[in-house]
Formats: sequence, structure tokens, C-alpha cells
Amino acid sequence: MCYIPPDLETKSPTTGGRRRSPSLAALLSFLWPGLGQLLTGKRRAAAFFAVPALLVLLLLLYELRRGPVVLATSLFAERNIGLAAVVLVILVGAWRLASVTHAFLSGEMSQARRRQDRMVLAALAAVIVVSHLGAGFYLLVYSNAGNDFFDPYGSLIGRPTPAPSLAPGQTPYPTIDVATPPPAGSRVTILFTGVSSSGERLFDSIMVVSYDPKTNSVQMVSVPRDSASFPFYFGGTDPVSHKINELPKAVDRGWIKSPNDGYTTLVKEVGYLVGVPIHFHAVVDLQAFVKLIDAVGGIDVVNPGVISDGTYDWLDGAPYGFYLAAGPHHLDGKHALAYVRSRHGADGNGDNNDFKRADRQQEVLISLLHKMSSPSQILNLPSLVSTIGASVTTNFPRDKAADYIALGQDVPSQNITKIVLSVPEYGSYFGASSSCLYNDKVAALSIKLFGQDSTWYGKPAPPNTCP
Repeated sequence: MCYIPPDLETKSPTTGGRRRSPSLAALLSFLWPGLGQLLTGKRRAAAFFAVPALLVLLLLLYELRRGPVVLATSLFAERNIGLAAVVLVILVGAWRLASVTHAFLSGEMSQARRRQDRMVLAALAAVIVVSHLGAGFYLLVYSNAGNDFFDPYGSLIGRPTPAPSLAPGQTPYPTIDVATPPPAGSRVTILFTGVSSSGERLFDSIMVVSYDPKTNSVQMVSVPRDSASFPFYFGGTDPVSHKINELPKAVDRGWIKSPNDGYTTLVKEVGYLVGVPIHFHAVVDLQAFVKLIDAVGGIDVVNPGVISDGTYDWLDGAPYGFYLAAGPHHLDGKHALAYVRSRHGADGNGDNNDFKRADRQQEVLISLLHKMSSPSQILNLPSLVSTIGASVTTNFPRDKAADYIALGQDVPSQNITKIVLSVPEYGSYFGASSSCLYNDKVAALSIKLFGQDSTWYGKPAPPNTCP
């Protein structure tokens, strides 16, 4: 049984002959538990109600030590923390309600104001109940939304189907590799892919993002979606008929024989080509990307040159064509998608192509991450949560998300290196719409970017496989 100090009795006190309004005492305890008891002279009761509330406040300040965005990430990513927060919010609400009620009963009720005082108590109680139950419900929904986000094989990738018939002892094919986190304090690398919403499920955006905690730096490498004739990590060379953006489809349909399922093959292949082990992946639905940009209120970009793409399809029935002047712009979701998808026509620096848009994709990703990590987005979390859960899926470990968000916030812009494996620096064209990477040049770049973390460090350069 909980010990209650003797002065928590609810007899009407008189302090110096002066009446203490019960509604005023209740209001003070509504603002902070124990203040109403202090007004009525019940100091031990005031401490009894105030100290637990103070401990909760100190706990909140401790959790906020790395910023509100990191705390929000913990609640979203780590379900146990989210559920604990729900329970704590309900308990604090109950404690406030008990403090307000006790403070009210500790005051001296005036016969003339009895009805008004009770109405004040009822109003304060209603506010406490509604606000804390509402906050608890919101936190529960927020925590549950992480289940869709942290799903290594969500609907954006598709879960591979085992072979229909298996010989005795045969392992079901294809297999899904479990992500292996890197050792603490070492480089962590993520593959970001953007998948089209069409039935073909083509991965038209392929970007490697690597964070090195030793140098507090980030390296971003975009791989051309039309790369072909590349060497496979499991042996052999890609036939010219397939591009890297359709590699998952080609594997899952049996056109290319791989020891892994389609998307795992893409992850391992990109890591092999770029020359750095990829630990995790994240997939973004390019159409839901529009809602994500709008949810944060748009993003800011600096367009290096005029974009004039008369063939751009808005996919909503609007007339073809996208034009954007050079210079700074604030883009909504629709125009941000055009900014990262347009690849035809001319721009201020020459032809508008896959390599130019890959560079713009890196710019937009950085701008979006900065906007999402802004403390001003805390009030916008409900919209962000629902949008992210529907448009992004990742196998990144839930219990590490907050730590890496905290680290990412401290990376200065000058420590971010952005590279697009473009032609002619790192490859050449062949055919009408395919390109081929120069494997030796990409390996040299890998060593320059990742140092000893590069898989090509201290090894002979791989042979070129371009036709």
C-alpha cells in the first residue's frame, strides 16, 4: 500500500483566517502537481505530488539531450520505448488528476461558489483526461507505424516466392539475406533505391550512402540505372540485354541465375561494383515521394542550369514538359519529383541526362533529410509518419536508428562527398540507351573514397567488361 503523508487528509484548512479557493488550488496543481497543496499550506502533500512530476521532467530533459528529432526517432523505431512512453503519459495524467482533485478538496469551499468551483474541477479533469489519452493514443499509433517502415521486405520490394517443388533436403529458393550490422565505430553503408510505381518495378534511382564515424564524413555514389555488361559478384558477366535497374526482376523471373533473391542480388551487386560492403538498404516509392516532400512543406534546391524537358510526363494527365530556371528554388512534391526524374532536353550545362538527374537526386535527398531532422517538423510528425510508413521500407536495425540520426546531424556539409558514375569519366555508352562502367576507374575511385574500407584496397584492379 502506498504511504500517504498525514497532511494529505482532505479536511478544509484555514490558513491565517484566510480562505483558499478550491478552484484556484486545483488550477495551480493543474499547472504543476503540488502547487495547489502548497497554496493551502500542505507542504508535505505538495512535495508528495511535485517530486514524481519533477523526476518525469528530468527524464524527459535527459532523453532530449541529443535533440527532439533523435527522441522522436527512438519512439518511432524502438517499440519498447514507444510503449513505455505511452504508459508513462497515462500514468502522469492519472497523477495530475489525483493532484488536482486533492488540491480542490484541500481548499475551503464557499457555499455561494460551490457550483462554479465544481465546474472548474470538472473542466480541468476533462482537459487532463482528453489530453493524456489523446497523447497516449498518438504515441501508440506513432510507434506502430515503425513496423511498416522497418520491414526488410515490404510491399515496395515484394517477398520472393519459394520454388514450387523441392527435392529432399533442398533449401527453398530464393533466400533472403539477414542484414549484418557493422562493428561499433566502423563505417556503415546504406543502399537507397527508388522504385517506379509501374508494374515493371524498375529501380530507377540507385544511390550508395556511406558514413565513416572516424572522419565524421559521408560519401554518396550514384550508379547509372542503365548500366549493363557488368561483372557479377557471384561470377560471370551481365548479358548486354539487361540493365542494373531491372536486375531484381531478371533474377526473380529466372532470366539471370543468382544465389540470392532479386533485390538482395541488386544490393550485393551494387556493393561489388562500387567497392564497399553494403550493410542495409532503404527503398522509396517514387510516387509516394511527392507526398513526403509535401509533408515537410517542400524543399530548397539550387538548380545549376536551366532545365527544359519538353518530353517530361507528369503522370497526371497534365501537358508534357518541365521547365526550371537556374538558381535557388523552393519545390513542392510534384516539382521535386520532376527535378529528380527529368532526363531529356537540354540544361544550362549541356544535355539533360541520367547522370545530371542522379546528381540532383543526391541534392534532393540531402535537402529532404535536413528538413526532416529540423526541430520544426516535430509538430508535423503525424503526417510524416503515415507518409513514411507507406513510401519507405528498410532493413536498418530499429534499435540503431536514433544513434545514427544523432550522428548524421553532426556531419558538416563540407564533409559530404557526392559522386555520380557518369560518362565519360567512369564509363562509356554502347547501343541506344545503355552504358558500361570502367571497372578499373570505379575501383580507383572506391579506394579514394573509402580508403582501407574499399574491397579493392590492396588488390589488383578488376578487368573491364565493356563490349
